[in-house]
Amino acid sequence: MQRNKILCFFATIMIAAVTIYAVFRGGGVSFGQLAESIRDASVPGIALSCISMFGFIFFEGEALREIVFHMGYPTKHKDAFVYSAADIYFSAITPSASGGQPASAFFMIKDGMPATTVMAALLVNLIMYTLAVISIGVFAILAFPKIFLNFSVVCKIFIVSGIIVLSVLAIIFYLLLRKQEILKKLAVWLEAFLRKIHCVHAADRVQNKMEAALKDYANCVELIFHKKRVLWKAFLLNLLQRMSQIMVTLFTFFAIHGDLSKIWELFATQIYVVLGSNCVPIPGAIGVADYLMLSGYQELMSKSDAYHLEILSRGLSFYGCMMISMITVLIGYICLRKKEVRRDK
Repeated sequence: MQRNKILCFFATIMIAAVTIYAVFRGGGVSFGQLAESIRDASVPGIALSCISMFGFIFFEGEALREIVFHMGYPTKHKDAFVYSAADIYFSAITPSASGGQPASAFFMIKDGMPATTVMAALLVNLIMYTLAVISIGVFAILAFPKIFLNFSVVCKIFIVSGIIVLSVLAIIFYLLLRKQEILKKLAVWLEAFLRKIHCVHAADRVQNKMEAALKDYANCVELIFHKKRVLWKAFLLNLLQRMSQIMVTLFTFFAIHGDLSKIWELFATQIYVVLGSNCVPIPGAIGVADYLMLSGYQELMSKSDAYHLEILSRGLSFYGCMMISMITVLIGYICLRKKEVRRDK
């Protein structure tokens, strides 16, 4: 598993390098021109973009903190920030939007939460995240249908596919929460598979813990679904997380002195980019998101301005966010190890 993560990391770096090179070459943008664009950018605009980028990490952590608090596990803001950073970083380097969930679970379990509570909390948060994306997507379709029609056929396919994928995922996550017999069947299948490959001890552990774990999981789910206010809070926090990511582009556009009369069209374009980015299992939607951004931006501004905006906003919202998340995870892991060493003394 560790080897797969390392391979995914290097594959992501390679895909990112090729994508960045293609963007620079396709737009005829030199590093000198980009540096000049950054120098000319307004400081308040860049500062707001950076704050929005941090908001993307912060609000997911707050959603998780709210959910686990009502399950009986109060959590500090800094710990919740680490849970979110772990999810974002590992999602960015694995071919799955939910690839960071095990990393979040690792830190949550190490902080003393039962695995069943963690699983229920992460699934609830995934549903709220998915519903938040679908909600802003519905808003864009109703308020800005013309922006969707301006995209190329390929982009439209990406966007529609993204909506379908998100809808299917929302249904699957909900069923895993409300239909515990699905999990029981999966556990029985896992036990049978382990016995088939002669992992008897592991199969026995699954069998012995299965009933109690499923009962605890069901209790956690019932507890959270009986508190509708918590679900609304988690939904709104996930909505703020998505909006934070979108606002990075808008503030960057403001920073590079873009035509503010087109800000609403740019807002809608970025929503469609978010929807389309979910259509394929590529780490960080690298390539797909860039293609959608460039295609959409060029409908609103010159080719040169579109490429400058894409490079700067994507650099902050994805690459910058990934680096901050990686550093946060590293610091969180070091603090965790120190805590364990002190406890063992």
